[in-house]
Amino acid sequence: MTAPSWLRSEPAHADASRKLAGPQAPPWHVLLVDDAPEIHEVTRLVLADAAFSGRPIELSSALSAAEARAYLAAHPGTALILLDVVMEADDAGLELVRHIRDTLEDRDVQIILRTGQPGMAPERDVITRYEINGYFLKTELTAQKLTSIVVTGLRTYETIKALRSAQTLATASTIDDSGGPIDREHERGIRDDLEAALRSDAWSMHALPQIDLASNAVSGVEMQAAWPSREGALSAGRIAMLTDDAALLQSLDEAMLRRACVLAHGCRDSGEEPAPRISIPLLSKHLTDDQLITMVKTCLAEAGLQGEALDLQFSGPSLGARRLAARALQALGVSITLVDFGLERMSLFDLQALRPNRIKIHSKFVRDVTHRHERAVVARAIIALAHTLGVSAIADGLSNSEDLQFFRWEGCDLGQGDALAAARPV
Repeated sequence: MTAPSWLRSEPAHADASRKLAGPQAPPWHVLLVDDAPEIHEVTRLVLADAAFSGRPIELSSALSAAEARAYLAAHPGTALILLDVVMEADDAGLELVRHIRDTLEDRDVQIILRTGQPGMAPERDVITRYEINGYFLKTELTAQKLTSIVVTGLRTYETIKALRSAQTLATASTIDDSGGPIDREHERGIRDDLEAALRSDAWSMHALPQIDLASNAVSGVEMQAAWPSREGALSAGRIAMLTDDAALLQSLDEAMLRRACVLAHGCRDSGEEPAPRISIPLLSKHLTDDQLITMVKTCLAEAGLQGEALDLQFSGPSLGARRLAARALQALGVSITLVDFGLERMSLFDLQALRPNRIKIHSKFVRDVTHRHERAVVARAIIALAHTLGVSAIADGLSNSEDLQFFRWEGCDLGQGDALAAARPV
């Protein structure tokens, strides 16, 4: 029996290319599926010395869709597939796509269709019906273009894997930070402390400037509340972990909104043009769309402001639950910031449906980004994704000049942190 082509020996230069990155750098697994042997020979020549992100490219061959299925069963970590359409059957390549996406449930591997018979698989039809990542005619592929396609595919795959890894770590971190079941007596004490702080107005807020990284102008101000309690000053995020009291959380949101509107009014009275938006996180998980819209409208009206004065911060699940309210508030000029992106599991479809105005890159992917490759990958991916969707990206937690310069070079729109301006009490 003839061994599958992906098990056959490779040219000598394949070993040489692996040595480029040293023994500690595993190769990228790329699979070429095509029934024309000359295509394999040319592709090997083009990619002989190719590498990406310090790792060599290991090209394997399959001369049919059947061989490709056997290869993928043995190599689940394949990053990129260069796939012909017409092989042992006219639709063999397309059926292989279905097998990869539906049977293997592999949504990460990048699939690039390369066809010499476009009439058998028209681009518009294929792009619409199949989950592929690119479509090219073989006659279009110069050596330079083929190399660019491979590198782009590997970069996308690396980004997807980095985001998945970050989400997994974040989920574990969230579980670890929760501290187990909440002690109900302790929770009641915290609620009493927060209610007392509300009644006496004995809570504080700090203003953290949000800086336009291209012009260095102040574009917005994030309000960070500190609520006194027996545990010390509590941030909004910590409060959300400690209590789920609907009435209390709504009261805290109203108090923060009113104080934010007072600050926004003061910014406009100062004559600063354009006046910075005031951005605040909302705590309540139980407000209906109508309640949220009414609360924001009331606070704006009391301060004599238009919607352009405010930015509201939501996590992904919170924004998803308030999608209709968000649309209505955006129509009034209020901007919406999606926070903690990269930490929560979210599909691109969900992100498009949420339609935020800004995506905030969590500080976990910002701090020390110049020395942590995996963080740089995630940060670049979020910036690129934001710009693809036509929204702004904001880097949170910029603490040194190196990280600041990284985000400037990468085209991030906004930044906040001590490297730009420290938070100050207001």
